[in-house]
Formats: sequence, structure tokens, C-alpha cells
Amino acid sequence: MTGNRRDAPVTSRFAKDADQERFLEEFNEFLAPFEEAQYRELAEQWPTIQVLGVPRSGSTLLMQAISSALDVGYIDNLMATFWKAPVSGIRLSRKLLPRRNTSSFQSAFGRTTAINEPHEFGYFWFPLLGYTEMREPDDPAAHPIDWARVRLLLTNICAAFESPVAFKNFLLMWHVREMAQVLPKTCFVWIRRDPVENALSLLRMRREFLGSENQWASMRPREYAWLKDEPYWVQVAGQVFFIEQTMRRQFEQASDLHVLECNLSDLRRRPDAVLEQVCELAGAAGTDLRIAQRVVAAPPCDAVETSAEDRKKVARAMEALHAGDYAR
Repeated sequence: MTGNRRDAPVTSRFAKDADQERFLEEFNEFLAPFEEAQYRELAEQWPTIQVLGVPRSGSTLLMQAISSALDVGYIDNLMATFWKAPVSGIRLSRKLLPRRNTSSFQSAFGRTTAINEPHEFGYFWFPLLGYTEMREPDDPAAHPIDWARVRLLLTNICAAFESPVAFKNFLLMWHVREMAQVLPKTCFVWIRRDPVENALSLLRMRREFLGSENQWASMRPREYAWLKDEPYWVQVAGQVFFIEQTMRRQFEQASDLHVLECNLSDLRRRPDAVLEQVCELAGAAGTDLRIAQRVVAAPPCDAVETSAEDRKKVARAMEALHAGDYAR
């Protein structure tokens, strides 16, 4: 836990070092006043590319492909330690690390290990968007966010990179329209996965990352209020189903957004084709973006190994959700 953020307990393999976390918290507090003095009110010269999707849909893989192939900025594992001084972290990383990243395309439930691999930057996004947990608000439009602050930080981050900047951002999926109003060049890339496979991957995350199939992992849609009392296979199916519904509504209610919808299977088979679409999306937002380095091999397949019984239960629950049998 850092600040007011509340995280579910994880298995020992994924637990963070408490002493290291305290050091980084104090270090960020020390740097924050210096960083604040450097910010300037800037025009939106470059867009941010916001990768959105249901947890375990392939968003980390897409970020790794983008960071490897496109001439964009992104938050790496070094920069991520400067969540209260992001521009300082960017300048330090660019001084110390190679400009071009070639990803290993490896991760463990969204976590990467190499210092120049992309990071979710959750400690930055949670307080900026006013969240302490990944739970959809009852009325996202009424959720208190300082959008002037969002604009200030993101325009300064883009200026530090002198390029578009890609982020993987779960929380922003509830605030797509507001984000586009504040920063109209914003590009949203929605990655999707076969819903049953997605739900089974969430189930695997529960068991390996959190230690129990009954422990909720990651984002909670508003329907969590009743899903939490259902069996685990209904929970993971409902998590995918209702988050997808929310995202679909967000995009359908604002036709002037810069949006790309892509699929994990396409990313695995033809990564360069998906990356070309990302470049075209940036072009529609007024930015010339091209593939600077080809992704030589398709990202590895993350086949979900599970029992036939679990697969059957999740598939039946997904069918029932589509049929409206679980409507509350």
C-alpha cells in the first residue's frame, strides 16, 4: 500500500518489500516540491495513447509491442519509482537507459521485470484520478477528478519525451469522455480477448497471484455488489462481461473519440498490422507516428491451462450473462 491506495494481499512470490516501499515513498515526498516547480502550462502538442481493456485481456502485451516498435514515450520500471516526480524520472531514465526498448514479451500478471520494460504506473494514476481501489463508482461522471491537474501532468510528461506517450490505464476506462474533453488528442486503444479465455485467465490470476480462487482480482464493476456472493466461476465471467459492457457504452456515447478496437488474437498473429492501426489512430489525432522497429516475432501465446470442469462452468456462466439470466 502506498498513500491511500488499498491493495489485496498477494502470495509471497509477488509481495513487495515493505522497507523498499517506505524508502520510495519518502524519496518521492522529498522530490515532489522540486518537480512541482518545473511544471508549465502547455498546449496539447502530442497525444497520449491510452491502452484500455479488461484485466488479463492482453494490455501488457500490447504495451510491450508499442514500446518496442513505435517512437513513443512510455513509463518504464525505473521511471515508475518517481510517481510524484514523473518528469524527473523520465529525464533520469532517458539519460541512463537505451532509447529503444526491445521487449522480452514476458510478464507475470501484468508485472514486468527488466528496468526498461513498461510499467502500469498505478501509484501515479490512483491519486491523480482520485481512487483508492479499482472499483467502478456508482456515477463515474460525479467522481471527483481534478482534470486541470490531469492536463498539466500529462502535457508536461509528453513534453519531457517530446513525443506521444503510451500508458496502460485501467481506471481511465470509466472516464473516457471527460478525458477526451480535457485532452482532445487522446487516443484510446481497446484490446479485447475471447471472453471465456479472459475469464479463465482471471481465475488463474486469483489462484496464483492472490492464493485463492475466491479472492477477487483487479477491477470491480458496479455489479460487484451482487457478484461477490456468486460462485467464483460466475464472478470471473461477470467481471469480464460487465466491464466490457461499460467500455462499450463509453465509446458508443461519444462518436468523436479517437478509438481503436483490436483483438489479442490479431496482436499475436500479426503484431505489425495492429501497430500500423495504432499509427493510423495517432494520425487521425494529428500526430505522425510510424513503426520505428519491427516486432520480429509474434508475442508468445498465453494459453490458459485449466480443468475441463472450470472451463465448462465459466462458459455456461458467460452464456447465462449474455442471455440476461443474471440481470440484477
